[in-house]
Amino acid sequence: MFVILNVIGSGKRKVRRGKTVDQVYEYSTGNGERFYIIDVLDSAKGVNWDDVAYFTGKHGKAVLLDRRYALPEFSPIGRFEPLHFKNVLLFNTLNSILKQLYLHGERIRCRLYDPEGLYAAHLPKLVRFACETTVVTNKDYRYFAEADSLYCDYGASVRITREKPTEDDAAIILDTVGSLRRTDRGCLFSVAENGFTPSKTDGLQELKSLCPPYIDPLDFLGAVYEKNHDRRPESALCRTFRLGDQEITVPELTEQILRHRNENTGRARSIIFYV
Repeated sequence: MFVILNVIGSGKRKVRRGKTVDQVYEYSTGNGERFYIIDVLDSAKGVNWDDVAYFTGKHGKAVLLDRRYALPEFSPIGRFEPLHFKNVLLFNTLNSILKQLYLHGERIRCRLYDPEGLYAAHLPKLVRFACETTVVTNKDYRYFAEADSLYCDYGASVRITREKPTEDDAAIILDTVGSLRRTDRGCLFSVAENGFTPSKTDGLQELKSLCPPYIDPLDFLGAVYEKNHDRRPESALCRTFRLGDQEITVPELTEQILRHRNENTGRARSIIFYV
C-alpha cells in the first residue's frame, strides 16, 4: 500500500496539534491492494509535518505529494520517487526505439551505467538491437550469467567494465542512477534531470483514472508498481521525455539520436549476426 497527501488550506493561522489530518479515504488498485488519500490541513504557519508523520507511521517515509509543495529540509515525511519504475520505462522505450532503428537498417552503440548491478534482467532490451553494448558496473558478477546467455542465444558480445562512460563514446547512454554529466554529444537517458527523463506514458488508463489530478501520473503508476507490486505497469512505454523545460516525443527523440550518431559518433557497423 501507499499514501497520498492532499494538502488543503484551512484558512487558519495555526492548526491545533493532533488536528492536521482531517479525512482519510481508502481506494483499491485491484487484487486486494490499496492506497489511501489523506486530507492534510495547511495554515498560515504551514503544515505540521510531525503530526502527519505520527499518523502515517512507516508509510510516511515515501508518500505521494503534489510536486508544487516542497518538503522542509529536515521533514519527518519523505517523498516517494519512482526511480525503479522510471528505469523500467527507459529500458522498455529504448528497446522500442532501437528496434525501429534496426528495422530501418540502423544499429548503434549503447552504454548502460548501472553501478549496483540491479538491471541485468533488462539487458536483452538493449543488446538485441544494438551493434555494441557496454555495461559499466561495480557489481560485474551480477551481469555474467545474462551476458553468457545473450552470447549463446544471439551471438551478442557484451563488454563489462568499471570505467565510467561519457556521451562521447556512444549514441545512447542509459544512466540508472542519475549521476552522469550530460554533454552535447550522444543522448543521455536518465532517471534524473541530467538527461532525457520519462515524462508521460502510453496506456494504463484504468490505473490512471484512479490518480488524483494533483499527483503526477508517473509518481502514481510508480507507486502502484513498486509499492502495490502490480505488474500492469511493467510493460509501459514513454510517450514523451523531458529535458529541462523541453518536452519531446519518442519519434522526435529517435531522429535526434540518429542525428547525433551521424554527426558525432560515426556509423559503427555490427559484426554480430542475429538469427
